[in-house]
Amino acid sequence: MQKPYFSDGYYRRSADALHAALDTASAYAAWRRFDAGGGGDVDRRYAALPVLGKEDIRASFPLGLVPAGRDVREGLCSGEIEFVQTSGTTSEKVTNLWNQAWWNASEAASWRLNAHTAHLDHTCREAQLASALSVGFLSGDDLPMRDRVLGGRLLFLNEKASALEWTDRHYRRMAAELGEFQPDILEANPSYLARLCWWASDHGVAILPPRVIVITYEFFSLLHLSAIRRVFPVPVISSYGSTETGYVFMQCEQGTFHQNTESCRVDFLPVGQAHGRQELGRIAVTTFGNPWTALLRFDPGDLVRLRPEAACPCGRREGFVAASIEGRTDGVTLSRTGRLVTTGEVDRALAGVDGLRDYELVQQSAGTCLLRVSAAGEPRAVADGCREALGGLYGPGTAVAVQFSGDLAPAASGKYRRTHAAPGLDLSGCLA
Repeated sequence: MQKPYFSDGYYRRSADALHAALDTASAYAAWRRFDAGGGGDVDRRYAALPVLGKEDIRASFPLGLVPAGRDVREGLCSGEIEFVQTSGTTSEKVTNLWNQAWWNASEAASWRLNAHTAHLDHTCREAQLASALSVGFLSGDDLPMRDRVLGGRLLFLNEKASALEWTDRHYRRMAAELGEFQPDILEANPSYLARLCWWASDHGVAILPPRVIVITYEFFSLLHLSAIRRVFPVPVISSYGSTETGYVFMQCEQGTFHQNTESCRVDFLPVGQAHGRQELGRIAVTTFGNPWTALLRFDPGDLVRLRPEAACPCGRREGFVAASIEGRTDGVTLSRTGRLVTTGEVDRALAGVDGLRDYELVQQSAGTCLLRVSAAGEPRAVADGCREALGGLYGPGTAVAVQFSGDLAPAASGKYRRTHAAPGLDLSGCLA
């Protein structure tokens, strides 16, 4: 694995972020004893520090991560910031200080990492399709289109917490609104967009495509990519980030994930020799340029698989380059030999099963899995294909119980989980 190239400007931004956090934000007071000091190598200084978790953000909110010289009360009164809570379970929920201008700058920097979005700015017309728990307006009633448009340029297609609440009327409305609004960019949760595409394919409905689709909010399954490409003949780009970190990686036109070095620093934490895969690891993200939050070495809870070669055919040189975003750390499972298996590996194994549309895998014990699926193909053939694919991944003798459903239910966050271990099966040690 080659060491990535970073510019002098990147190291200056890294040093500035380090000083803003350690010198002025109270949440990092206990971290200062780990720091080698201003004269030390920046990478070494970062490597000596702990990792920030969501529990640390909750414990220090609202003032702990705010740099000196900022008055939160004044920022809230002026509208420069607001409190925004992420969706999810109690352990996942975090309330953040949201600064829209910083977010927009991070997004714009990520768009420059793909030739299909490099020309866009925040004057373009954009539609969003995701759970209303993630973005937009949440309503038990059906909202007219005029009540789901912001500033004349941003349309929220969905006001429901879950796609399970959609009826045929909602599908037809979304298809019609995409044709009427004609967005330049459609930003979507892949599970939600795939469901719209399955409906369009099943009913023979043509939908006017946007110029480009950017996928975010959730792990991007190859099954969903296939469904989306059947309906929308436009570039489909995967983007990775979080509410706390902004936009961290963006897929270029060659399919490589590039670090958004203008917006953040990434420290790569490999899973270790125990699993024999130094290209796989967690990441610790430090944000640049957020005047209200000094986020230092934050672990967003995901695994990244780096490319063996630092160079990408697209010609972009700076930062880490990843082959894939492999899914959540709490989504890892183990093979029969004790090898770590990521959500990405499960997804690639199941992507070739004819007729399979969606899945959720629960590892109940070593060598035993429950696979909940929705499918359009003949059930026995789908079940046999799933068992064969997972047997090849987890090892001979793996018992896979396949359970069919008309559609799968999302988690409390409105997002879908692809893989996880059953309660009582603790796999956290394999990522230590």
